[in-house]
Amino acid sequence: MDGSLEKDETKKRLGWLDFGKVMGILVVLLVHAECAMGPVTFYGGMFYMPVFFVAAGYTFRCRETESFAGFLKKKAGRLLAPYAGTSAFLWLFFWVKDCVLGGNPGDLKLFSIFGIFYSRNQMYNMAYAGENPVLLNLLNAPLWFLTAMFLTYAWYGLISRSRWKYAFLASGAVFAVLWHYSTKLLLPWSLDAVPLFACFMASGEILREKKQEKLLGELWVLGLLLVVFLVSSQLNGSMNLSSGNYGHSVLLCLTSGITGSLLVFAAGMWLQKKYPPFIRLCSLAGRETLTVLCFHMFLFMFIRAGASLPGLPLWLTQAMLVVGSMALLTGAGWAVHNRS
Repeated sequence: MDGSLEKDETKKRLGWLDFGKVMGILVVLLVHAECAMGPVTFYGGMFYMPVFFVAAGYTFRCRETESFAGFLKKKAGRLLAPYAGTSAFLWLFFWVKDCVLGGNPGDLKLFSIFGIFYSRNQMYNMAYAGENPVLLNLLNAPLWFLTAMFLTYAWYGLISRSRWKYAFLASGAVFAVLWHYSTKLLLPWSLDAVPLFACFMASGEILREKKQEKLLGELWVLGLLLVVFLVSSQLNGSMNLSSGNYGHSVLLCLTSGITGSLLVFAAGMWLQKKYPPFIRLCSLAGRETLTVLCFHMFLFMFIRAGASLPGLPLWLTQAMLVVGSMALLTGAGWAVHNRS
């Protein structure tokens, strides 16, 4: 979901990687539309955020000619600029709607501004027993991902320049685990979770460096991945990375996230061979997952309001939320990018 996907050596988009991103954003929409779809949303919840980190790792390049500052500047343009722009737009919209039109323009929604700077949905994880107000309360809850992805790029880009990369990766993961089990406080910009997200990213880079993509077409590999994914998902239970909920085990969270992502990529590879036009369509949508992420909850508000007027049934409203926001925001993003 890093703006536009990095290009590979052939200078072509990887359709199966875009398919993984599209499947991830579709599960995001289903979850946020409160669609109770049993196995779809349960198992989809295992990979719908990890798949973006794994994809980012696959396309990650540590170029010797590029300075670390230049690397960060590029990622800030792709991730922090949309975060700041979307946050400012949403704050201004709701300030005008709730405060100016409500006759209280002096109310600057300072708590919401604090939430934007903190960039976490809540101050504490889901196990916290005290008051735990929502920080991202301007229909901007999904935006936590952008700052988390930026810091994950920063951390992974930094350690990738060292021959002790995997030692640093493991040390960071140990810190994240110790923090998770010793305190319920969630650090700003997902600092407590970034080392774990970097493990997802490392799995994607290893997939590319070891040239193991062909293994994802082997039935025995797919069978093994499927068994590991199903078992680890069942043992771990539901998780929510945005609120520091990793299920019963951080290790199982990493396992289900990585194996689930690989299975989705394998499905994309198969579809790319069998139904190329469908994957080309996914590539178009894959370019715009950032737009969908940033604005879908804002668009949900208008779709829900429109659906309530004729009293549409819940299932139809939810279908309109998912399909409508995906189509409209993908189309809007495509139009803007092609115009520029």
